[in-house]
Amino acid sequence: MVVEEADVAVVGAGPTGLIAAREASRRGVNVVVLEEHREIGVPCHCAGLLSIEGLRRLGIPQDEKFVQNKVRGARFFSPSGLSFTVEKKESVACVVDRRALDNFLAEQASGLGASIRTGFHAEHLRRVDGGIVVLSRRGEALTSRVVVDAEGVASRIVGEVGLKTLPRRCVLPALQFDFSGVSLNPDYVEIHLGSRVAPNFFAWVIPLREDAARVGLACKGASPRACLRRFIRRRFGSHGHLRVLASRSGLVVTCGPIEKTYTDNMIVVGDAAGQVKPLTGGGVILGGECALIAGEVAAEAAGEGKTNKGFLERYERMWRRRLGLEFRVTGLARKVLNSLSDRTLDRLFRAVIDGGLDEEASASGDMDMHGWTILRMLRSREVLKVLPEALRDMLAQLRREQHI
Repeated sequence: MVVEEADVAVVGAGPTGLIAAREASRRGVNVVVLEEHREIGVPCHCAGLLSIEGLRRLGIPQDEKFVQNKVRGARFFSPSGLSFTVEKKESVACVVDRRALDNFLAEQASGLGASIRTGFHAEHLRRVDGGIVVLSRRGEALTSRVVVDAEGVASRIVGEVGLKTLPRRCVLPALQFDFSGVSLNPDYVEIHLGSRVAPNFFAWVIPLREDAARVGLACKGASPRACLRRFIRRRFGSHGHLRVLASRSGLVVTCGPIEKTYTDNMIVVGDAAGQVKPLTGGGVILGGECALIAGEVAAEAAGEGKTNKGFLERYERMWRRRLGLEFRVTGLARKVLNSLSDRTLDRLFRAVIDGGLDEEASASGDMDMHGWTILRMLRSREVLKVLPEALRDMLAQLRREQHI
């Protein structure tokens, strides 16, 4: 068996893995990225709506070919059709082609010295003195001082090192299509809520241009395909005029981070670590911010020979200091939303509209950091009036879960 060696091995060539590899390579260590698929960015499981400010923080430009559109706001729809808009005067988000974005990030990482191995299906880990051997299905092996696990939702190696994996109850199936033949405002994303639309999550309409959109949803306890078929018919009418440009399926994480994201010789980042926005399922920006830290800490650990969990704990302290409150607040908000009846959701929408909270969110809201917006809303008199009904829904949901 031929055994390669690296200072840092990154398992997974999605955005978080490639950003971690880029940052580690920037610090002069030998980095190898192991990607199970033969092509970077394939298959794609992402809706591809990323904030401009978030991209800036990650060191990703917004004028590259992977940007398909830019939007300046979002329109939210309740189960009965109530709606409000959160918007800015300038564009706040990019709609991206994830395959092209991933390849751009791969070029960034390789340009700084990272080696990218496609077709390496990491299946097992084996500890050796001072490091870890990553074994593939085909018997290939790579020895590394530090492993950065960026495999995504279906991580195979997190459990092998004794870390808790993502709970299955909060990983939802998702499905989306890119369509042409639609007519919509290209400046606004649409978010549709309700048990008859997408139980325990929502449906989205993301404009690619005036006549094309990315339409999808995630849900729990129902068929995503059946729910999406009904939603498309409801939103766009008959299917005859629609032309499918692309289809994607995937999984959405809604529970927030796993309990612990480090151990000896290994740290976990991105979707594998649950570093995903619980309210929206978006993982590129917040996961990418954690990847910035992961690459820095992994490089320092490998370079100084401090690869034990006592040193790698620094990674977790740093990302939790930056994002821990955000994950806690939005994780709780997701649990509350999942318990609300359609009637209570309608009342909540009415409270937002009557209280002018949509205007407040437009003025001061952050597309990536929803926690402070939620905390401000909870001070609103209109929202406080809805809390008793929300509490009844939560208690009813708890009783149902106990009965099950």
